[in-house]
Amino acid sequence: MQGFYKITSKLMFSKRWMTICYASVCLCLICLSTISGMNKLTIIAAIGAFVFSLLVLCIHDIKFGFYSMLVFGFLLAFIDRMSGSRLPLYSIVFLTPFALFIFLIIRSIFHHDRFKIDRHLLVYGYFITVVYAVFQLFNPQMESLVGWISYIRQSLSLTALFLVSLYLFQNLKSIRFFFRFILGAIFITALYGCIQQWIGLAPSDRIWVYSDPHILGLYSLPGGSIRKFSFLTDPANFGTLMASGAVGSLILALESSSKKIKVLLGAFTAIMFLGMSYSGTRTANIMLAAGLFLYVLMTLYQRKTRILAVSVGMLFLFIMNAPIYGNPTINRFRTAFNAPSNNASLDTRLINREKIRPYLYAHPFGGGVNTTGVTGSKYNPHHALAGIPPDSSLVANLMENGWVGLAIHLIFLFLIVAFSVHYYYRCQNHEIRSYYAVIAAMLFSLGLVGGYAQYTLASVPQVFVYIPFIAITIRLHTLDKPQLSKSN
Repeated sequence: MQGFYKITSKLMFSKRWMTICYASVCLCLICLSTISGMNKLTIIAAIGAFVFSLLVLCIHDIKFGFYSMLVFGFLLAFIDRMSGSRLPLYSIVFLTPFALFIFLIIRSIFHHDRFKIDRHLLVYGYFITVVYAVFQLFNPQMESLVGWISYIRQSLSLTALFLVSLYLFQNLKSIRFFFRFILGAIFITALYGCIQQWIGLAPSDRIWVYSDPHILGLYSLPGGSIRKFSFLTDPANFGTLMASGAVGSLILALESSSKKIKVLLGAFTAIMFLGMSYSGTRTANIMLAAGLFLYVLMTLYQRKTRILAVSVGMLFLFIMNAPIYGNPTINRFRTAFNAPSNNASLDTRLINREKIRPYLYAHPFGGGVNTTGVTGSKYNPHHALAGIPPDSSLVANLMENGWVGLAIHLIFLFLIVAFSVHYYYRCQNHEIRSYYAVIAAMLFSLGLVGGYAQYTLASVPQVFVYIPFIAITIRLHTLDKPQLSKSN
């Protein structure tokens, strides 16, 4: 059996680039079939061929499968809008970590490469959150077993992603590549959002927005402008990703000693900031400020940080007080810090939260998973929380898992940020220090601040950044060496 595996591995390696080309052709076929108006069967067949090609490559190269999954995470909604059909793309993406984990186990068996899980506090913390989700099965308030299965399937998928990330990030080279890949993907997403603003929406995006009056109402700004969403599902998802990405890109630019890298990352940051602004997501503005605030606190003793703080402060005062009144983007930015008295969106959220307050006081373990909002109406239609929109990750966690589950979640997030800050001061390698600063600031911005008003960590592709960040935080301190070369 081992000999057969070696033979097939060599065969797949020799055919690897042919398979990549074949997969690329399949992707082009998807686009061409959409543009030329071919039937849905052709589109589905092309996607099936493409997915099959990826699975073949994943057997040989788990890293390729991992990054292919990330690419799909960024492009899911875009492909869905282009195809014009309700394809099970999200199911495919969340099944991918299971496939990668199975391939990882198979490789470990045949290559005698034992996969070890670190005994780290964050590993224990992560599995505590998973165990709590499993025990929600016994929550007497939850009516639907199918709803629990749907939730736990996604939770276990992310657990498989966590374990695969621990396997992949064994050295500094792999971690360096991940940061470059993620920032590059966020930059391309930001650039497409800017193109939507400067040139206009693509035909498929325009049809999708204007075909639904409800979506058009949510995305419209005063003056006839439309909130931009790039490749992602909605402007809020796009804006929160851009805010956290801008924080990470700016920190790496400041921490880098190369002038070329500083200029490149500075350009990335500018495009991400513009993309965030064009999304019209007010929460994203607060997230950007919060992430930079944490970094300033961590590095206030550095001269460049004090210059950054003064520069950002002056830019903020200019945007808030400059006599510019006809720009919808600037007007939307100002409302994040100077909210109007008749904010219907905020008033609705406050009314909903006041409505559920007595229930949450009486149920410390929450109402059960998939019992709120649209999924609550689908799986638990007679539940007290069904149909009530949580409107944010943290409120959804509170409603479904109770204040006990919310406390576990917040403590775990705090531990990640605390470990990152702690190791930032203790490690000797400058590159590793910069990665710790990025993780601390981005997760503080994305998970703790953004999670109060928007769905952040549970959204795609943000969750594909959050889970690897946990694995990287665990790995980095074991790689800390004063003179670690870039070949490692």
